Amino acid sequence: MGRHAGARADTRVPDRISAHKGMLALDFDGVICDALDECALVTWLGERPHDRTVAGPGQLERLPGTFTERFRKVRDYARLLDHFLVAHLTEAGSITSQADFDRLFSSLPRERVARFTTAASEAREWFRAVEPDFWLGLHTLYPGVPELLRHAGAVVIVTAKDESSVRSILRRNGLEWTVAEVYGECAHKAAAVQDACARRGVPLDAVTFVDDNLPNVRNVAAVGVRARWAQWGYQTPEHRAEAALSGIEGLELAGLAGLSAAL
Repeated sequence: MGRHAGARADTRVPDRISAHKGMLALDFDGVICDALDECALVTWLGERPHDRTVAGPGQLERLPGTFTERFRKVRDYARLLDHFLVAHLTEAGSITSQADFDRLFSSLPRERVARFTTAASEAREWFRAVEPDFWLGLHTLYPGVPELLRHAGAVVIVTAKDESSVRSILRRNGLEWTVAEVYGECAHKAAAVQDACARRGVPLDAVTFVDDNLPNVRNVAAVGVRARWAQWGYQTPEHRAEAALSGIEGLELAGLAGLSAAL
């Protein structure tokens, strides 16, 4: 399953599951939570020295505007923390397609990617442990998400973000008990959803998967899951045009409440 990292069950969830026939599988960043500034900050520190004598707000102020602008563009195409490294390339400012992005990422030496991922993860862990209020304040839940999680029944999170960060954010918002499992640092979401279904005895066609990344939506839909493309996260004009041609169903934020009733 690649980078499926230790999903952990919540012992209070079985009663919620038994009341629903289906299961909801959700992406995190861009579906449950907006964390653009946090991602930009750890991406910057993935390639730059982390001066730990400067508090988080000061670190944010140090981000160059040109870098932040490039990161916003890269974020629309990136699926994994590794991919955020592309924001450090000046050529990233001229990306106009997924092919451009993929070409730039594949040009990066694997050693550099590995160093970046390690340093960015360490920066995230530092803020989460040492400046938790600052770090948690960089994560904002989208409207309607808390209500969905409280009423949806069986929910699993399938995300590129690490499990500890996801659980910290859910706990901060009093929602950790609403999620049965977290598949963190997940590079193969279709395999993660299949694993969750197999272990819980849930048919694939009884699962609704929501992600803001179109390739993820396509990959999960291909295994027989009803996949919905979130319209409030990170998207590109190219993906919107592609979705229209492919007849891929979009989901507006206002439609979140309806997902619970469909399970």
